[in-house]
Amino acid sequence: MSEIIVVKIGGVAGSHLHESFFNQIKTWQANGKQVVLVHGGGVQINKMMEALQIPVETKAGLRITTKETLAVTKMVLIGQVQPEIVTALEKEHISAVGLHAGDAGLMQAEQLTDGELGFVGEITLVKTDLISHLTEQGIVPVIAPLGLTTATQWLNVNADLAACAVAAALQAEELILLTDVAGVLDAGEVLTHIDTAELGELFAKEVITGGMIPKLASAKNAVTQGVGQVIITNEITTKGTIISDGVKIG
Repeated sequence: MSEIIVVKIGGVAGSHLHESFFNQIKTWQANGKQVVLVHGGGVQINKMMEALQIPVETKAGLRITTKETLAVTKMVLIGQVQPEIVTALEKEHISAVGLHAGDAGLMQAEQLTDGELGFVGEITLVKTDLISHLTEQGIVPVIAPLGLTTATQWLNVNADLAACAVAAALQAEELILLTDVAGVLDAGEVLTHIDTAELGELFAKEVITGGMIPKLASAKNAVTQGVGQVIITNEITTKGTIISDGVKIG
């Protein structure tokens, strides 16, 4: 397992990152860790679509992506959100480079079989050479959640799923999914640790509902595929809920 930490941040984070976020990245790098960011951008995409009078539609937590919606998604993720995050990092003297699926075929994807979703996919291959080349030089790759099919069709990918795919490909020691809640809640209390074997029962008891369902399912897949642990939290310096396999950590 590599000394790599992958962090998924929301698109709005680019203009709302706190000093603690930058300090944590600097601390990790000072301790020999390599850091990779994967970003979302749902809020900004919705705002742009509303401005262009394009209907915003979702199904099972995924954006229904028409050809028109895909064009807006690419424009916002690569042209707006990603540069904001890279600029914020550079302002704090953290070297960063924005990457997307079109960079050396970084992320290959397949379109989901649900035809109603349109141009939505899942990552099937992450080419890690470019990412590793950057992280080994202390540069933070900032990756947009998009994929390309073998026929070079662009696809919209859920940012949590993209982050899990990147973390698994890199065999990261840790994946942090930053969200708007302190962790996975049970009766209002944060669950400090979930063993992957416990997830089925938590789904069945409906402890995990709504948007947490795909987040936890992708977290389980990441751990199963070799990621050391997944943390769901609203602060990069707070442990929140740790998802791992077997022994409880921290």
